[in-house]
Amino acid sequence: NGIIYSANPNPFSTELKIKYGVFKRAEVAISVYNLKGKLVAKLKEQEMESEKYEATWHPQADLPQGFYFITLHINDLQVHYLKVQYIKK
Repeated sequence: NGIIYSANPNPFSTELKIKYGVFKRAEVAISVYNLKGKLVAKLKEQEMESEKYEATWHPQADLPQGFYFITLHINDLQVHYLKVQYIKK
């Protein structure tokens, strides 16, 4: 249904570019979770056509450095995730 192609740079400090694809028209959500499974950020949440897309994450200033999961949900089903490392400057 969809895939996260890349999240760069990884590790990152100020900005993360997430490239992903949707294989058929669907409700799509790109979210960020910490290692405990708590939602940290919701980057996209909308109906999308079959296409390649890009989202950008700018972590909030008070976010602790560490590992996070970028998740792709298609029609409320998690179909892919990617682990990234945030390094605070």
